[in-house]
Amino acid sequence: MQLLHLREVQTSPRDLVFRHAPLRALIVWLAFFSLDAYMLFRAFATKWVPGYIFGPFLLLFLLLTLGYVTARFHPSNWLVRLNDSGFYLQYRSYLNYGLSPDDPSVVFLSFSEIASARLIKERVNTPDSSRRGTTQTQFLRYVELELSGDTAALAAALASERGESAPEMKRWYGSSSTLYLDYPVTLDSPPFLRIHWDVSPRAKKFLDALRPFTQIAAPISIKQDFTRLLSLAPEAQKQQLRVLAQRGDVITAAYLARHLYRCSLAEATQLISSLQRSPQP
Repeated sequence: MQLLHLREVQTSPRDLVFRHAPLRALIVWLAFFSLDAYMLFRAFATKWVPGYIFGPFLLLFLLLTLGYVTARFHPSNWLVRLNDSGFYLQYRSYLNYGLSPDDPSVVFLSFSEIASARLIKERVNTPDSSRRGTTQTQFLRYVELELSGDTAALAAALASERGESAPEMKRWYGSSSTLYLDYPVTLDSPPFLRIHWDVSPRAKKFLDALRPFTQIAAPISIKQDFTRLLSLAPEAQKQQLRVLAQRGDVITAAYLARHLYRCSLAEATQLISSLQRSPQP
């Protein structure tokens, strides 16, 4: 196991690379942009009332999500680079490519360090913060690796990554900082390393590439339900909120905290921020 800076990663045309699909995101964004342009054109040309109402909101949404699209065309948009001796795993989100390059953000794992691997399918139920009294369901996929050897250095690096703060950047409207709370790699239960798999190619291709070198366990399906926090003890409630926050679902966690503790938005945000950065008990 070796912790590396992104610039130290050795690449080859023969690498099997897993990344977020850039063209797919661009096509979807352009489709919505075309729809918005049509709505605004009709609004100004024919006084179409829905265009006046929804057009500006859709345009604002598109401007806010443009960073997700442009990040996919950045050279750092990859999660795994697999070669003949092992693979590089980037535990910094591709969205946070603006963070300091002087911090380690990649770990190299040789095939001999992987004791086993498996696919995990997870169904997550959370309250819908936009519609009170309703729930929303997410279907997530992870690749879980059982590591051999000491994982302390990797655990420390992952904790340090969660403590990163975004640098101030000058923009046309002034200075601001943006930090995406997206953490694709977790090591909550050593030696089991979990990778959130939302990249292409699919997890099956990665596991097939590992098959000659390690044991591939049968896939499992699990369920997580965050909709019944009121029935839990206080410490169990905080643990559930911590899990949500560390998964990056900060808005839902803050929404639940406000209803659990009858606190203000600022107090809930402060609580979730402290839980997000605190280690698992």
